[in-house]
Parts: sequence; C-alpha cells; structure tokens
Amino acid sequence: MCDGDYEAATELAIGPARVPGGQPQKKLAERMADAMDGYQEPTAKELEDIGREEDERRERLRRHPLAEMSYDYSVAGDRWVERHESGNVDEGGSGNEALEVIRWDLFLIHVKIMRALHGRDEDPKGRFWKGRVQNDWNGSAKVSLISIDRSERAWRTIAATRHDEGAMALADNLAALREGMRREFPRAMDFRRPGFDDASPRRG
Repeated sequence: MCDGDYEAATELAIGPARVPGGQPQKKLAERMADAMDGYQEPTAKELEDIGREEDERRERLRRHPLAEMSYDYSVAGDRWVERHESGNVDEGGSGNEALEVIRWDLFLIHVKIMRALHGRDEDPKGRFWKGRVQNDWNGSAKVSLISIDRSERAWRTIAATRHDEGAMALADNLAALREGMRREFPRAMDFRRPGFDDASPRRG
C-alpha cells in the first residue's frame, strides 16, 4: 500500500487515524521525541539500587515456604521419573498417561509459583492491573493450582497401579502444596483466563 516506503507503512500501521481534510499530523519520530521530552536516563546509583533490590527480592522469595516446597517437589519428582522412565508404568496404559501429565507439569508448578510470588511482591497493591483478582500473580497461581491438582491425581494413579510409596508421598506433597497456595492466594481460582474460562472477567 505504501510502495515500499517503510516510514509511511509504519505510520499507517501504528499512527493515529488520519482525518480527511484535517491538519497534517506529526510524523511518528516527532511524536516519539515529544513523548520522551524531559526523560532522563537513570543514574549509575539508581541502576545499582534497582539491581540490589531485585537481588534481595529474589533471595527473599527463594526462601519462601511455598518456593522451597515446590522446588523440593520438582527435584524429588524428577528423580522418581528418571528411575522409572525406562519402562512402562503399567500394561493398561493409565499409568503411562499419568506419567505424561507428571512430566508436563513437573517444573511448571515451581515456575508458576515463583512468578506468582514475584508478581505480588513487586506490585502488592495491584497498581498496574484492573483489580485484586484479575492480575498476573493470581493468574500464575491459578495455573499452578490446576497443574498441582492434575499431577496429584496422576501420582495417585501411579501409586495405586504400582503400589509405589514414593508416588504416594509425592501426591501427599502436592496436596500440602495446594493447601498452602490456597491460603497464600485465596482468590486465585476466581481469575478468568482469556480463551480458557468461559465466564467474562470479574472485576474486584
């Protein structure tokens, strides 16, 4: 549409709508310069303070009970899988399907829990989100809870088919982790995932 003119194509794609007969509008580069007017690069000390704050947050949250519990689960679960992945879990196939669920969620649970903890710690009042429910940390916590539930069921399936005490212990570990997450993020399951949850988003 713009005959290879990149600047004109960019303007057409992301620039404001043009008004026929109206005054010519500033080019994108000029508008960006206006928006940056008065902006100052952070000083070396400010960058150092930000880095120190992030390091302190990372270390503090690493010691959070839910962070430690989910990390321990991922390590123990991975060791169990490594010992058993060379053969079929059971002849009927239900155990094999359960093992696939466990593999899929094994590290996702810890990652999503850490994201929930970090997100809430960085923005506890939800200033950058629409409400107390529809925010990043509740969304991450909900995903972790869904993974915890299905992984717990999978471990109990394996424990029943193999009479495996280790699998049962891992299922119990996830049950305790779920209760801890529900206490820490009591409204997580109210979060509505766009494209996954049918109800319209709640505000609150």
